Amino acid sequence: MIWQPPIRELDPLAALVHEAVRTQVFPGEAFGFHLVPVPGESWREAMLPDGRPVRIRLSASPAAQTERERRACAGIHVSGELVAGDMGYRVSADLIVDLVTRAVLACDSRLEAVGRTRA
Repeated sequence: MIWQPPIRELDPLAALVHEAVRTQVFPGEAFGFHLVPVPGESWREAMLPDGRPVRIRLSASPAAQTERERRACAGIHVSGELVAGDMGYRVSADLIVDLVTRAVLACDSRLEAVGRTRA
């Protein structure tokens, strides 16, 4: 497998979701967005470049172990909720992580709009 650069740049909300998913699996290894824990709650929050506040709550669970290019890998499923401004989303992501290097080899994250939050 040969590394390929991204075909297109992620929008800021998608980039924040990727960062949140990655730091859910590897806490303390943040770069890019600064996700701050909300004291006394399970939410983390950040600010998008356009000024919208974002709150996200995720949980991770193991999926099937696999092999890629003869390397042992772990599958991890991450799911949760996200609120950006007044819009709510369901988050679902599947990661493949190299067990030796801890590199994220694949991250397929999906956002499903669930509606507007009450004002």
